[in-house]
Amino acid sequence: MPTSGTYAFGMTRDTLIASSLRLLGAYDPDTPIPAADITNCAEALNILVKELVIGGLPLWCVADMAVPMVAGQTSYLLSSPTVGTPLRILKCYIRDSAGNDTNITLVAHSDYLLLGQKTAQGTPNQAYYDPQVGAGTITLYSVPSDATMTLHVLYQRQIQDFNLATDNPDFPPEAFRLLRWCLADEVSLEYQATPDVRKEVNEKAMALKLKFLAWEQEQVSVFFQPRFY
Repeated sequence: MPTSGTYAFGMTRDTLIASSLRLLGAYDPDTPIPAADITNCAEALNILVKELVIGGLPLWCVADMAVPMVAGQTSYLLSSPTVGTPLRILKCYIRDSAGNDTNITLVAHSDYLLLGQKTAQGTPNQAYYDPQVGAGTITLYSVPSDATMTLHVLYQRQIQDFNLATDNPDFPPEAFRLLRWCLADEVSLEYQATPDVRKEVNEKAMALKLKFLAWEQEQVSVFFQPRFY
């Protein structure tokens, strides 16, 4: 039996909104959705997707950033208009000019404060990350001694915004169903869905969220060992 041979199915911001409102019976499929409702639902959708990242560690939101070291400079701003503010630092390491890597141990701010000789220069081996709003900064210990080293940061990035009607979700296709039901759940009270409908939609959305976040994980072994100081 012939198949399409394609993998290109996608959704836009507005088709996702229309699909969610159909679940609530807010509009007939043949009725154009007013612009004010599109705006309201787009706001709800952006709020929703920003919150979804705290439920797990989505694989497609893990990125690598290369930060050139500056001799004598301790702290480096990781935020920018293109990457936003990294939510979490998962791992980082220093790569020298010969391609050799040195692992960086991530420590809490309180642990960093207890370290001595913070101005001593050398190859950094510890760091702490301060994810302030719009100003995520990583601080190294020791201070880089030359500019030939590069700091590589593996981080969890933010979910991109929905700005335009034609914007595609910053999600893989397997998340489209989740987004559809979660948006319906988010706006169900605003669109005066009946209690029974709200309950059913909420239960479906929660089940899909748990299922999706359980899927979007690395399928590798995990080892635990004590850390000796």
